[in-house]
Amino acid sequence: MKDFFKSVLANLVALILYSFVFFILFAGIAGVVSAFGEKTVSVKPNSVLHLNFKSEITDRASGNVSFSSLMSGNLQQGIGLNDILESISRAKTDDNIKCIFIDNSSINANLATIAEIRSALADFKQSGKPIYAYADNLSQGIYYLASVADKIEMNPTGDMVLKGLQAQVAFYKGALDKLGVEVQVFRHGKFKSAVEPYILSAMSAENRLQYQTMLDAMWRVYLQNVAESRGIDAAKINQIADDGSAHNPLMAKQLGLIDEVAYRDQVLNELVSLTGAENIDKLNLISIGKYAKAKPFVMPTDNKIAVVYASGEINQQSSGYGEQEITEKLYVETLREVRADSSVKAVVLRVNSPGGSAQVSDNIWHEVELTKQVKPVVVSMGDYAASGGYYISCPASYIVANEYTLTGSIGVFGLTLNVQKLMSNKLGINTEVVKTNKMSDFGNAYRAVTPAEREIVQSEVENIYSTFVSRVSNGRNMQPETVDSIGQGRVWCGVDALRLHLIDAYGGLTDAISIAAEMSGTEKYSLVDYPKQEEGFEAMVKMLTEEMTTSKIYNELGEFAESAKFIKNLISSQGVQARMEYTIEIY
Repeated sequence: MKDFFKSVLANLVALILYSFVFFILFAGIAGVVSAFGEKTVSVKPNSVLHLNFKSEITDRASGNVSFSSLMSGNLQQGIGLNDILESISRAKTDDNIKCIFIDNSSINANLATIAEIRSALADFKQSGKPIYAYADNLSQGIYYLASVADKIEMNPTGDMVLKGLQAQVAFYKGALDKLGVEVQVFRHGKFKSAVEPYILSAMSAENRLQYQTMLDAMWRVYLQNVAESRGIDAAKINQIADDGSAHNPLMAKQLGLIDEVAYRDQVLNELVSLTGAENIDKLNLISIGKYAKAKPFVMPTDNKIAVVYASGEINQQSSGYGEQEITEKLYVETLREVRADSSVKAVVLRVNSPGGSAQVSDNIWHEVELTKQVKPVVVSMGDYAASGGYYISCPASYIVANEYTLTGSIGVFGLTLNVQKLMSNKLGINTEVVKTNKMSDFGNAYRAVTPAEREIVQSEVENIYSTFVSRVSNGRNMQPETVDSIGQGRVWCGVDALRLHLIDAYGGLTDAISIAAEMSGTEKYSLVDYPKQEEGFEAMVKMLTEEMTTSKIYNELGEFAESAKFIKNLISSQGVQARMEYTIEIY
């Protein structure tokens, strides 16, 4: 009888747990359905377009609610740069939008992305409608965006950051030496600094030179644009950054960097007066996310412009970390699809990539080259279009980039790992090999490469670099010697890229679309985004699987998760790569 009650109790507990899990999942799915079911949003008269960027800004949002958001009940979907730019452009002529309100203390985006939004806001101002900006604290990125506003106001106790740009690179040689891991490097290009963190403990002179050149050029653009918007001499702003005198809101106002020191409710009351609302509670603030859904229905046309978003590292297949990636099969098939579609009159390839596999880059280059022979291909570069990212861009009919875009890095490298000391000295593991030929164990990670093997790998690197140079030479109509002189793995920002003819013009995604339409002679067209995103239940299951896998990795490894990711990237970098540094943080 005692066992019987135990069994009944266990089954009862299990039933309660299963019911609870089912309820959570049902509520989550219902919430997702509800979130996706909100197809249209009405915009009330005298509304204020509210720019409050809470999450990272990617070129194109996935459109899916994340697992963590689902469980927390926050069903707000992300919004991509494409939706932000389109919304600001539409608000310019929307009689229901009275003004724009930038309401951020920081922004999770690189300078190139911020600059595209800033350019769209500058265009919006031509309508005569004002832009207001408010922040409790002003980071350097959000100030660059806000500087285009008609009025900038800041919390009296806030803090402003204006200190110039810096870049930071981590070096792992010391840690690898302690582990007994030798990274054997093969490269072409004295500036190919992607391998430096594995073989050096500090920057080479060449790497420091390219960083300094990039930062100086980008900072000059920053100063010039802020100076023009605020009516302050650029040299004065640079001096303020040097002495840090603008950190206090009152000083920032006195120096002309902001207009007023105020609390948020005071700013909202200004918007109340502007819009004629009864009070703050009646103020019609419409978020950029909701406004994007308020897009009026437009009858599709027979002519289309395909926008192919290529974001992330270029890999043979997915890394499994749930990050944006450019994988070979997907992008080769996508480019073939848009090339074969007669209704697609032009292609805009939006590239935001630091590169990756040289072989995959070449295969995608081949598809871009074939597509250009059928219809115009215009490349729009985002934050990065370097190394493999530039490889797939160079055959385009026309290339536009931002002044802050990091591009070029025309160079390749290869690396192999030798873990012999790690295995024998640290772990006490010895390996023995039996083979039929001298090079049967070529690529064995338990020993150093021989001189003959090194010659083979270096020869492969040289051949691929020559191919890379020829691709750029043909695509950009430049002499191979010229390409080589600005190549060598050196990374350039957009300012220098235009001077060196690596790009054709400054511009963003919107400009690229207009150029593509003009080149194809298409006046009326519909935009179609590629690769096509999965929808419905299938998309939700895939998203849950990826996010739960990533979450499990980070939960189990904790603070060592990033180190594990570094090791995984190091291992995946074996073979010939057309890649810049994994991360270049400029802030």
